[in-house]
Amino acid sequence: MAITSFTTTDAVSQGNAVYLTSSGFLGKAIATNFTQSAVVGLALNSADSSNLVSVAGDSVFISSLTLTPGTLQYLSISSSGSLVDYPTWQTQFDSLVASGAFLTSVGRAVSSSGISLEIEKPIYVTK
Repeated sequence: MAITSFTTTDAVSQGNAVYLTSSGFLGKAIATNFTQSAVVGLALNSADSSNLVSVAGDSVFISSLTLTPGTLQYLSISSSGSLVDYPTWQTQFDSLVASGAFLTSVGRAVSSSGISLEIEKPIYVTK
């Protein structure tokens, strides 16, 4: 398990998907632009802005979400830092005003609370 720590740009909660800013800080990821949809991992602890957050990028993460084993988890379009299943991502996509969004697979549910992190590069999907 690779764990790294970074300073945050905003408040981060345990389990939030995070991305690395161009200045080397962490922010909560969201699927509305390429940079912010490039997930580097999930936060292992909560922290206020300008504090350190530990990040797991390649392990099984125990989540507070109720998951269906076998389902892929994607970065949310409408809630920064959140993960959703594909039907929820599709519903968020359908309600978008923008011309598209990024589909970023973060991992697969391996139990009702565990996510095996398998982060993929964001794919732009157009309407």
